[in-house]
Amino acid sequence: MQHRHVVRGALLAALSVVGFASTFVAGGELAAVMGVSPAVLALVRFVVAGMTLLLVGLASPGTRRELLSVPRRQWLRLLWLGPVGTVLMAWCVFKGCALVSVANSSMADALTPLGIFAVSTAITRRATPLQILGLLLGFTGALFTIRVLDGDGLHLSAYGIGDLFILGSAATWGIYTVFGRDDIAQMGSYAFSTWTMLIGAAVLALALCVGDALSDGGLGLVWPIGMRAWGLTVFIGLFCTLMPFWAWNAAQNHLPLSVLGMSAYFTPAAAVLIDRLLRGNTITTWQLFGTVLICASAVVETGREHNE
Repeated sequence: MQHRHVVRGALLAALSVVGFASTFVAGGELAAVMGVSPAVLALVRFVVAGMTLLLVGLASPGTRRELLSVPRRQWLRLLWLGPVGTVLMAWCVFKGCALVSVANSSMADALTPLGIFAVSTAITRRATPLQILGLLLGFTGALFTIRVLDGDGLHLSAYGIGDLFILGSAATWGIYTVFGRDDIAQMGSYAFSTWTMLIGAAVLALALCVGDALSDGGLGLVWPIGMRAWGLTVFIGLFCTLMPFWAWNAAQNHLPLSVLGMSAYFTPAAAVLIDRLLRGNTITTWQLFGTVLICASAVVETGREHNE
């Protein structure tokens, strides 16, 4: 890996980590405190992010060319990658959060790199002992960071259907990342991010319209009300969706898939830090220990890639 590519990729991955971590703080405020429907939140975030990318991109000649020159064969891939990596992933996360405990739902963070690894390994049929060691270190560190694991043992409630949704969120993100890698290399991360978001939003909007028409009394969706609620929603669309999605996809051009996947372990650590800064919640010794393990996993994986 060239040093310049590594630095650029690391910065992009860091942007995605901060953006995705902020989603838990802002999204929790909207969904849990203000009662905004998760489906509405998912729809608005991808409409705001996708339309902003589209309008800004069309205003720039170079980016406009990238947006409008997508090969026909890749549109077919976008038609299924878009819904899978955006609305299906988000729906699995929100649905899981509604059915299981906070500890269980937080497992989405810890499972994401494993999902990427599983999908990638299923395709390449290749995994090394060092790669598995890095994954285990990061996974264990993430469990400590999200307080699923500490000195008193494991804190997971009984498993149920909600845990399958959490597992589904990791699997869908893994599919989006692994199968979208070639498309990003061919069409560019900007076009890939824009069109997958807009296609995903269109599919979700259609599903909500059909569901509302077929349900007696409608779906009872709750939309944001007031300046603060809409301000937080737009913030999620721009800072927690547009920035991390684009940065994650752009980082695919600079980092090996295994290293990029490992960076997702830093999302819960960043979420804990943001929560501390904004809400003053305490960071425990076990969470700090988990962060150290996550850093160790990154060192193991980058060292392995460098040696190869």
